[in-house]
Amino acid sequence: MNIKPHSELITKIAGETMQLLSEKAIYLPDHDTLVVSDLHFGKIEHFRKNGIGLPAKAARKDIDKLERLIKSVNAKDVVFLGDLFHSDYNNAWPAFKDMLEQFPKKTFHLVLGNHDILDETLYRGMELTYQMEINDLILTHEPQDVIIEGKYNLCGHIHPGVRLKGKSKQTLRLPCFYFGKHTGILPSFGTFTGTHVIKPMEGDQIFVAQDDIVMQVYY
Repeated sequence: MNIKPHSELITKIAGETMQLLSEKAIYLPDHDTLVVSDLHFGKIEHFRKNGIGLPAKAARKDIDKLERLIKSVNAKDVVFLGDLFHSDYNNAWPAFKDMLEQFPKKTFHLVLGNHDILDETLYRGMELTYQMEINDLILTHEPQDVIIEGKYNLCGHIHPGVRLKGKSKQTLRLPCFYFGKHTGILPSFGTFTGTHVIKPMEGDQIFVAQDDIVMQVYY
């Protein structure tokens, strides 16, 4: 296994230029669109409400991270690939909406996921859909069951990760971008969301997102 680190990694998938960001998001420069998946805002608040002693400041960390990302990329459109909010309404939601209001000239899209169960009125200010198309990209929350010829599915839901093994038999599990023949899966943006280890097949592309770099992993 060889690992090649990059401070910025741009690749071409399904004919589209994609900038893979260490914040675990994708920027599509030809469409001036930022794509983020599985933010799970409110999950930390949900844990705290149920007696799990996570620090209060952790609940704000992901919102601040998203705010910095939106300012840095400055894309015209921002697409959330589902599971924007984790569970029942809590204090994380108004903090998130206050953050969005700082960007009145941007269009926010929510591709609804299985955790997006809040009252629809709370999603005002975002365009809601179950599927979004950008050229030959089909954006969904969960991977599509049916392959459409000439189309490529970009999704989330899985929280993909990869297990790296060192020479001394130590292992490390890290979130990753996964690109298969017909489907690309973004890592989860949110903290404390966990990862599902992907077992790549020949021809798949895996990019680890960690700290300030994105690294392609070759099997």
